[in-house]
Amino acid sequence: MSDMTFDKIAAQLTPELYQRFKSAIELGKWPDGTRLSKDQVALCMEAVIHYEHTHDIPEASRIGFIDRSNKKKSDDDNITWVN
Repeated sequence: MSDMTFDKIAAQLTPELYQRFKSAIELGKWPDGTRLSKDQVALCMEAVIHYEHTHDIPEASRIGFIDRSNKKKSDDDNITWVN
């Protein structure tokens, strides 16, 4: 059995592969137009997050980042439960 683990493989991601995976997640398809399966999305997402964490990618450049710095707090932000 191979001693390759996800962490070892993810540690070998190049910047080019990182960009390809990130683009594939954003578009939902590979460069050739083939749609990603749910498993492929999950695996690519895990690899991208691992890459961003280990390469200290700035938070604002990470996949899934939402800038909330200019959002003002209002009463609309509160959740009201109705029975």
